Amino acid sequence: MSAALRAGRRLRAAVSLAGAFGYDLVASSLAVTRIVLAPRRRNAPAIVVVPVDARTDWGVALFAYLVSLTPGSVALHVSDDRRALYVHFLDAPDAAARAAGMKALYERRIRQLEGEEIDS
Repeated sequence: MSAALRAGRRLRAAVSLAGAFGYDLVASSLAVTRIVLAPRRRNAPAIVVVPVDARTDWGVALFAYLVSLTPGSVALHVSDDRRALYVHFLDAPDAAARAAGMKALYERRIRQLEGEEIDS
């Protein structure tokens, strides 16, 4: 594969990642606003282990940063082997679904930025 084609795929992945983050930023801000404005609403905070498939240190760090920048979640710790991210969610009634949602939203795009070829 040519360098220009690889660069084009990475550019598309970066734009897609920025769009996904923008969407998640708005959706998460609205969810946190609902929690703050409806104090009697029961939320289910949880610390969730999110498996990480990113291959590079900067890919894992980018995943943790994006999670932390999203309202209602914060990355607490990355495991020593860089294969798990511990995340605190303000509201996670289904912890497995929240972890899968974060992976689906960000990680595929991050892996494309790392140079991995993933079919669209």
